This record gives sequence, structure tokens and C-alpha cells, in this order.
Amino acid sequence: MLSKEMREILVKAFNEIHDADKVAEVFNVSRRTVYTYVEKAREGESLEVRTSERGRKAKLTEQDKEAIKNCILEKPDITIHEINEKLQLPVSDEQVRRTVNKMGFRRKKKSMHAAERERPRCAGKTIQVDHSDKEP
Repeated sequence: MLSKEMREILVKAFNEIHDADKVAEVFNVSRRTVYTYVEKAREGESLEVRTSERGRKAKLTEQDKEAIKNCILEKPDITIHEINEKLQLPVSDEQVRRTVNKMGFRRKKKSMHAAERERPRCAGKTIQVDHSDKEP
């Protein structure tokens, strides 16, 4: 990929010698590329490198990200899956998790006290241990 300066030099070289094959060989590009840059220059278009148009476009919009943030602030112990279901986002739970991490939120496991857990031995019962049969 040629920088803006190299593209301008390429156009200038073509305008001087009018031989696309030689210019293409010198700049190590195809003839079609030479003609593309020359046409852009004639039409007054920019020869800038368009880096903003590269890569895969994000599926989550800024509004989606704001809605995720509001969900977390409303209910801090909400799960990633619950966020995705509530907002009906067009992405997977994993993508929501990555987005939440990028926002600076960290996953917190909700810890239940032993009495709240569904365990019969911890269901609010206390057992008294009798140590009276031991001799001092």
C-alpha cells in the first residue's frame, strides 16, 4: 500500500511519461492501480489512505453500549446472559462479555451466605456439640 506522498509521485510520474506499464513496474503496483490514482487525481478526489474504512464493522452501536452500561448500573449483579436477553442484542453472550470488560466492569460472582444456599445441613439449623463426656 502506498502512502499519500507516493501516490502523488505516482500520478506525477504518469503525467510526465504517460506509460502506465513503466510507472506500475517502478512503484510495484498493477496498471489498474496507476489508472485508479490518476483518475482520482483528475477528478479532484483525495489520495489519502482510507484507514477508517478498514476492518470489520462493529455490530454493537454506541446506543447498545450505553444500554448495557445502564443495565449494569441498575442491577450490578445482572448476568451477561440476562443483559443479552433483556436488550435483545444481535451478538453472542461472549461479545457482550468482552464489551462489558472493555467498559471497565469486572465480573463479580454473587456470593450467598450458607443459610441462603439450598443445602440441608446449612438451612438455618445449628447443632450443639456436647463435649461433656471428655475428662479433663
